[in-house]
Amino acid sequence: MLRILGILVIIAGSSGCALTIVRERAAYLERCRSWRELLRLMENEIAFQKSSLPEICARAGRHLTGDKKMFLDRIGRALEEDGGETLGEIWRREAGLIFQREPVKREIEEEVEELGGRLCFEDGDLMSKILKEAEGYIRKHQEEQERISREKNKLTLCAGVMGGLLLTILLL
Repeated sequence: MLRILGILVIIAGSSGCALTIVRERAAYLERCRSWRELLRLMENEIAFQKSSLPEICARAGRHLTGDKKMFLDRIGRALEEDGGETLGEIWRREAGLIFQREPVKREIEEEVEELGGRLCFEDGDLMSKILKEAEGYIRKHQEEQERISREKNKLTLCAGVMGGLLLTILLL
């Protein structure tokens, strides 16, 4: 009886480890999706409201939650305070804080960090175009990661179960 219980615990433990890896991949895809949502909201605000950047950050931030809302709020406040920093510097600093808590692949990190320096134009159409391009870049990356995750998740879950079975055979 104890052997059967031990076997089940080993299989459940190895399957749980595999499930944790699968969940980490899903969380990464969610982080990419939330960056896309932020950029889409900003692009819509620029396209339809034709407001200043602090107002755009405040309005777009109302539709977000968590770190992305805080990100836009801090950028909006820093721009209103005019502490001598450029939008690019503020954006890079605040994005860096987000990436410490919610890491993404380096190419996405660079795309988002460089975006602030490119958004310093007064022309709303150009800013809208820049945001749309950045969102498209992240969308392509997310779609590729989803495809890769689907393949890897199946293998990871199978490896977790099979690893548990192998370990039980070796221990018997």
